[in-house]
Amino acid sequence: MAIHRRVAVASCNAAGKSWLAARAAAWFLDVYRPSVVVTTAPTDRQVRHIIWKEIHAAAAAAERAGHPLGGELLTKTWRFSEEHFAIGFATKDYDPDAFQGLHAPHLLVIADEAAGISEPIWEGIMAILRGQHTRLLAIGNPTSLEGTFFRAFSSPGWWTTHISAFDTPNLQGRGVVIPGLVTPEDVESARQDWGEGSFLWQSRILGQFPTQLTDTLIAITWVEIAANQDYQPEGDVEVGADIARYGSDETVFVARAGACAFAAESHQKQDTMETVGRLLAFADRVQAKVLKVDVVGMGAGVVDRLRELQREGRLRPGVQIMEMNAGAKPLDDRKYADAGTEWWGLLADKLRSQEIGGPVFANRKVISQLTSRKFHYTSSGQMKLQSKEEMRRKGLDSPDWGDAVAMAFAPVAARQDPVTAQVLRRARVYG
Repeated sequence: MAIHRRVAVASCNAAGKSWLAARAAAWFLDVYRPSVVVTTAPTDRQVRHIIWKEIHAAAAAAERAGHPLGGELLTKTWRFSEEHFAIGFATKDYDPDAFQGLHAPHLLVIADEAAGISEPIWEGIMAILRGQHTRLLAIGNPTSLEGTFFRAFSSPGWWTTHISAFDTPNLQGRGVVIPGLVTPEDVESARQDWGEGSFLWQSRILGQFPTQLTDTLIAITWVEIAANQDYQPEGDVEVGADIARYGSDETVFVARAGACAFAAESHQKQDTMETVGRLLAFADRVQAKVLKVDVVGMGAGVVDRLRELQREGRLRPGVQIMEMNAGAKPLDDRKYADAGTEWWGLLADKLRSQEIGGPVFANRKVISQLTSRKFHYTSSGQMKLQSKEEMRRKGLDSPDWGDAVAMAFAPVAARQDPVTAQVLRRARVYG
């Protein structure tokens, strides 16, 4: 970066790239006076808890070593004077024009998690990078095949590099020499969960852009941003319950309140009564108001038992039971071929627009299954998800976690309009 004006680093997970970026910020401020450093990322949590956490650590380390860097260091600002400072902010919180006020003889912009930064924000960044002493460092996982970060790796004027997990210190055969970086155990877990040929393996382990993602519904970067959103559970809790049909499948429960998916659990090889008991225990723990239960296959027996318990007064008062049939007619049958595709399509829309998030989206199986579900269009122009049967034939895991998330966010509140009322009658909502 001292030599090249534009640097892009595509990296595996936990390679120490934010550690290095924080030291670059401190170095720039110390060497060039006056200067301005701007750090940005798709979410405020990524700004505060990743690069600025490392900036604070770098300043503390310098002071312990007897070389205090000075200035007033706050959560997301480091100010030495009106002309000499660093500032961090999330791109989603700022209009691109906000970059226009950030000028200095020496200017460094650090774009963290760069694959998730929108093109309007990139335009704002590029607009202030004028002059001989401006620098740009773009770092992140290579999770998208479009946008400025992707194009940087084939564009003149950029110096680029890739960091694989196998390049990092802990995978050089000497054990874990730097705690916190990717470990051989992390790589083996990824190998088992995703497979070496998967696009998640390519981006998160090898630090390479995936070979193709064109027919998948949900982009990796959308899920990564959702996992880093600071949404809190608000309002009624709704649980999506995908019930296992086969020995290798999982029964998965996902709880969400408002925009936040905050709890989940899974079970394998349980009979119907055991599944009902575990679902009720989960619902009680999260104080669920709505239980959305996959009714296909074994799910029908689960719903029947829940309905029986409710008639006997053995469910918490006010709990609503909704049968979810992925093969039913969707609300918008011009756009979607069936209800299941509609649930996933609406989920994709919410993820794309950064309307939802929560810790459930950080689950490795959720990431894998949401980003591997493919789709096509029917002859009528309707979107249609790849079937579970086709996925099994290709050796792919059943998307149990993905289905549970999609059901948890499927809309159920608007019940007064005629179309919704008809759908609800067909779905048999109890409670």
